[in-house]
Order: sequence, then structure tokens, then C-alpha cells
Amino acid sequence: MCRVCAESVDDRGDFARTKHRVDLGDLEDGQVSQNVALRDGDTILVPRAEDVYVFGQVKNPGAYALQDDDMTVLQALSLAGGVTDRGATGRIEIVRIVEGERVEISADFHDVVLPGDTIIVPERFF
Repeated sequence: MCRVCAESVDDRGDFARTKHRVDLGDLEDGQVSQNVALRDGDTILVPRAEDVYVFGQVKNPGAYALQDDDMTVLQALSLAGGVTDRGATGRIEIVRIVEGERVEISADFHDVVLPGDTIIVPERFF
């Protein structure tokens, strides 16, 4: 969801502040009702994307923007460049904060990740 805040001059020459909420998904789907005319000086506020963190035996560990509401562990690992040859794909964990408590969840590739989750790929045993 994106908010468009328009500060523009009204018909009497006074500054008027109006705010419009725009669902970008609806706009991308062609819903004309979501189309907002912008004027010179308008400000568009786009909320920061929520992150998922990927660490351990992946090629590019770090924070990645959550792509959609049903992003999977496999998709997050792909953003991180994939699992290295030393990664144990059978022991992937998701660390999640639930009601203020740290919870470790054994994860599969198809599990959905939530904002703020940390995916950990441990080193495999030799």
C-alpha cells in the first residue's frame, strides 16, 4: 500500500492538504479508480519494505525486502544467491519473535516467511 499525499493550491489560491491512499497492486491491475492526478509539488510517500534476514551458508547473507505476503524460504534463499556447497539444506531454521519471545522453527523450502524472520542455513556435517 502506498500513500500519496498531495499538497496543492485549491481554486481560491489557498494551500490545501489532501491525502489519498493508493493500493499499488490495484493500480497495477488497471483499476482506474486508484489513479490519482499529481501536480507540481505533490509528495509521494512509499512505506519501507519489510525485511527478511538470511544468514549462514548462503552466498550473499544479509537483509532482503519481503517480495510479497507469501514469500517462501526457497525464494528468500534465492535472493541471497542460494545455499553454498557447505550448507545443510535439511537443517534450515527460521528464527521468529512471537509475543516477544524468540522461537526457532525447523523450516522447509515451501514454508512462508514473515516480516522480521531470520533464516539460518547451518554448515553441514562431513
